[in-house]
Amino acid sequence: MIPSPRVLLARARHAQVLPFTAAALLFALAAVLPPLPVPGRSYHHLIVLDITQSMNTLDYEIDGKPVSRLAYAKRSLAASLRSLPCGSSVGWGVFNEYRLLALMTPVEVCGNYHELLATLSNINGQMAWAGASEVSKGLFSSIRALKAMEPAPTLVFITDGQESPPLHPTMRPTFDGEPGLVKGLIVGTGGDTLSPIPKFDPDGRPLGYWKADEVAQTDSATRGRHGTSDRTENMVDENGRAITRSVASGTEHLSSLKAPHLKDLAAQTGLEYRALRAPEDLARALQNPAFSRTQSVPTRLGWIPALLGLLCLAWAYRPDAWRRSRAD
Repeated sequence: MIPSPRVLLARARHAQVLPFTAAALLFALAAVLPPLPVPGRSYHHLIVLDITQSMNTLDYEIDGKPVSRLAYAKRSLAASLRSLPCGSSVGWGVFNEYRLLALMTPVEVCGNYHELLATLSNINGQMAWAGASEVSKGLFSSIRALKAMEPAPTLVFITDGQESPPLHPTMRPTFDGEPGLVKGLIVGTGGDTLSPIPKFDPDGRPLGYWKADEVAQTDSATRGRHGTSDRTENMVDENGRAITRSVASGTEHLSSLKAPHLKDLAAQTGLEYRALRAPEDLARALQNPAFSRTQSVPTRLGWIPALLGLLCLAWAYRPDAWRRSRAD
């Protein structure tokens, strides 16, 4: 026979007072206990976004609608912030021409979450200060800049790898630093097939797409330089030998992910390479154990006294306590 609510209440009154008192105190402690420093894994990233024009290419989708590489990278970063443990820090930077511009030095993610999102949302192509996109030089300069920081953050360089003007096959910039001294990750964005690059005016209004005759199709060495006459002088290397002209691809006004180029840059610098296919790819990459640091991290431990409080309640309502209450 199921006891009535009145009988159950009478039994509760006869239960031991101590477990209920202890449970109440433990629940109160769980409610007011502040985060405590506990050794744990955290991350220290400076995330650099390519804001050159090819990053406006629409070869990703969000909710079934085409979006640009830059928009998709920003959406993925916003989702990734939520997965980083408290105590981690993130800063933002942008790349254009051949330089890094740091917008926000790394700050703790949990205490500055909304500020990080606000800064990220305002990053766009209108911040670009030049039309060039010298990815190799931009990556190398970013590594030099991070090397001077103390402690040096992990570099996360997000780009499609498209160099503009294109590079000469035998005259590529070389990395003169120590590979692996600055840890980091190159994140490749974009699709595998060539797509048109949107064109915008300085105020961000669309102007169609870039055309072949509006974009440099060969490297500067191949184009040579104009002398005092109408003749074009061939460029020479450091030994005075004429530089072999490269053949124009004719597709520099179109864009795709330059994965082989980015993998080569990763090998030169000691960085890792990942292609951005889904937001969770970036979240996992940002939490690579190779990038982690062990330090005291503010950790919420209120669940411990709350669990102990539940155990006290379970003790108060243990079967032998009910049997005693019925005997009384």
